Amino acid sequence: MHREDQLSSSEDLDKNRRKLTEDECLALLRRPLAGVFSTISKSGWIHSVPVHFDYVDREVRVLAEDDAVKTRNAVRTGHATLCVETTDGPMRSYVSISGPVSVRRPPTAEDLISLDKRYSRNDFSSGWDDEAFAKAVMLVLRPQRWIAWCDWD
Repeated sequence: MHREDQLSSSEDLDKNRRKLTEDECLALLRRPLAGVFSTISKSGWIHSVPVHFDYVDREVRVLAEDDAVKTRNAVRTGHATLCVETTDGPMRSYVSISGPVSVRRPPTAEDLISLDKRYSRNDFSSGWDDEAFAKAVMLVLRPQRWIAWCDWD
């Protein structure tokens, strides 16, 4: 896991803030939370959308359609970022991971079942017609950069 090593003086002074440990980062990514998946559009704007995702084998997997904006941007740039945030009582935690992204076609049954289990659903792995499944892809983000903090009141 690559971490930012230098703190600015304002970060050094904030006693209600600290970096998350690697175990805390992984625990946050394994929770059944929605994430925000970001890519860069052709015009240079950041395109950010909420997504359901799975974190498996040191990869983030996001189910998408092949013609979705996030998919087109990811294919064009080969890069994406996912941010996951949660608030537990007075503590707020987030992890933001960035890295190369690839597209797997079609999504595997294993990936779809894993998404169902993660989010206590059954619609990721069932109810597909041939046309919809033909358009489905799995975006696979391999994290290279990690930013992860928590703060509290």
